[in-house]
Amino acid sequence: MRPCKFMKTTWLFIAVLFIFATITATSGLCAQSKKVAIVPFFINSPQDLSFLQNGLFNMLFSRLSDPGKVDILDRETIDKVMAQAQKAAEIKGSLNESKARIIGANMGVDYLLFGSLTHFGESVSLDASMVDITGEKATVTFFKQSNSMGDVIPMVNTFAGDINLKVFNRSIANELYTRPQPSQGPNQVAGTLQGADGSAGGSVNLQQTGGKGFLTHLKFNGQINALAMGDLNQDGVVQVVTATDSEILIHKLENNKLLVENKLEFKFTHRIIALDIADINQNGYPEIFVTSLNIHREGLQSFVLEYNGSTYTTLTDGEHYYFRVIDGLNKAKVLLGQKSAGHPFHGSIYTMTASGRQYVTDQKLRLPRSASVLSLAKGTVITEDAVQFVLINENRRLNVVSDTGKIDWEGYGHFGGTAHYFLLPREDTDASYQERIYLNPRILFYDIEDDGKLEVLAVRNEEVGGGTLGRYKRFKKGSLEILSWNGIALAPVSKTRSVQGWISDFAIADIDGDGKDELVVCVVGKSKFLTGAKGVSSNIISYKLE
Repeated sequence: MRPCKFMKTTWLFIAVLFIFATITATSGLCAQSKKVAIVPFFINSPQDLSFLQNGLFNMLFSRLSDPGKVDILDRETIDKVMAQAQKAAEIKGSLNESKARIIGANMGVDYLLFGSLTHFGESVSLDASMVDITGEKATVTFFKQSNSMGDVIPMVNTFAGDINLKVFNRSIANELYTRPQPSQGPNQVAGTLQGADGSAGGSVNLQQTGGKGFLTHLKFNGQINALAMGDLNQDGVVQVVTATDSEILIHKLENNKLLVENKLEFKFTHRIIALDIADINQNGYPEIFVTSLNIHREGLQSFVLEYNGSTYTTLTDGEHYYFRVIDGLNKAKVLLGQKSAGHPFHGSIYTMTASGRQYVTDQKLRLPRSASVLSLAKGTVITEDAVQFVLINENRRLNVVSDTGKIDWEGYGHFGGTAHYFLLPREDTDASYQERIYLNPRILFYDIEDDGKLEVLAVRNEEVGGGTLGRYKRFKKGSLEILSWNGIALAPVSKTRSVQGWISDFAIADIDGDGKDELVVCVVGKSKFLTGAKGVSSNIISYKLE
C-alpha cells in the first residue's frame, strides 16, 4: 500500500472513531430523566377504602422512582391537573389511553399511570395501565384478581416490576419491596397478649375467639376518667394512679388487688380528663401531670403534682395546657403541651421543659389543625429510618403525619372515643346551645413482638346506634387494637376482646414486679350496684404482654 493511501485510510478511520465517540458521549450527556405521573387509583367498593388511594400512590412512587432517571410528579400537582381535566368535555369522566395522553401532555410528563382497585365481598382486583404519552411504546397493562385483600401488595409489586423491566429496562427483584415476616405455625398468633392469670391470650388474632384473657385488679363505684403508672416515691414499686373528676387515687398492687395508698382531693370545680407520669424536672421524683377542664368544660385549669419525700405537693396549677408525655429518642420521656384555645383540637402543640416549678414551651410541633395532644404519639411507622406522629383527629380517624405536618396516611374507621367533652362558645341567638367536642384517649407505641419493631396501640370505643345519638355519646363496647404498617395502611394485627362499656385510658408497665410488662386498662360501664341512669362503675384490668 502506498504511504499516502495508508495515511488517508488511517485518518479516515480515526475520524470515524472520533465522530462515533462524540455522538455516543453527546447522547449520554443529553439523556433526560423520564417524568411519570401516577394518577390516584379509582376505588370501587361498598366500603370506604379511600385510604388505599394514598397507599397505592406511595407504593408505586417508591417502586418506580429513580432520582435522575425516573422522576415521579408530586401528588399536589397531579390533583390540581386532574381537577381541571374533569371540567374539560373531551377528557371528562373515567380515564382511558387516549385521555391519558392528553392529560399527560398537559402535565409535561413522558408517562401516565392510572388504574382502579375493585373490592367486593372477599374479592379484590387491580386493573392498571402505564401509557407512553408519545404513543411510541405499547401501553403496559396489568390485571389480577384475588380472594384476599392481603394480595394487593404482591399485585403492586408485580406491576411495578413489569414497568421497571418493560419501560425503563431495569430489573428489581420483588423481594426488595417486601419485608420478611416471622414464620408461624397454623395456630400461632403474632403479638399475643396472655391473660395475667395464665389463661388464653387477651389480645387475639381477629379470627380467634375464646379464653378469659385478663385479670381484674380493681372494681370502683364511679367513673375513672384517666390512669397512669410510675414509681412515684422511688421505692422500686410501680404505682397505679387514677383520677375521677376532682380526686386522684394512688394505688399499690398486693395479691393482684389494687389498694389505695393515698387519696388526693382537689376543688370540686375540676373535671380531670388525663394523667401522665414522668420526671421532667430531673430531680429524682416523677411528676404527675394532670389535665383538667373547669367545671363548665369551657377552659383548662391543669396542674402538676410531685412527691417530695414525705407527701404530694402541687408544683404549679391553673395551667392552660393539655398535657401529654410521650416517648422520645432512646425512650426518653418528652412532655408535650397544647395551648388552650376555643377548640380543643385547634391549639398549638409544643415540647415543654421544666423551669423551676414551672413548665415552659420549647419547640412548636408542625401538626395538622385537627390534632389533639391527648391522642398523639411519635415513632417509626411507614419507614424504619423516619420518625412520624400517629394521632386520632377530631373525626376519630387515625392519621400518620410527618414531622413537617404533612398527612401521609388517613384511616377510614373510627378510633378513640370517650365521654370527655369540651363545650364550644355559645353562638346561637338565645345563647342556649353549646356544641360538644369529644376528646380521644391516648395512643402508645410498643414493641409487642420484641422484634425491634414498634406497633401502635389505640382504643376503639363503639357508640350505641353507631353514633346516631348526635351530640350525646353513649358507648356499648370497647377494645384495644394493635396496628402495624403493612405497606399500604396502618392495619390491625390483633386486638383485645371487646368489653362492655368503654375504655377511658390505658398504660403499660410492670405493675407486679415480675420483669414482664402488663397492659393495664380502665373500663367504664353501667354499675350493677348503683341505681339511677347516671350510676356507673369502673374496672382496672390487665393483660400480660408476651
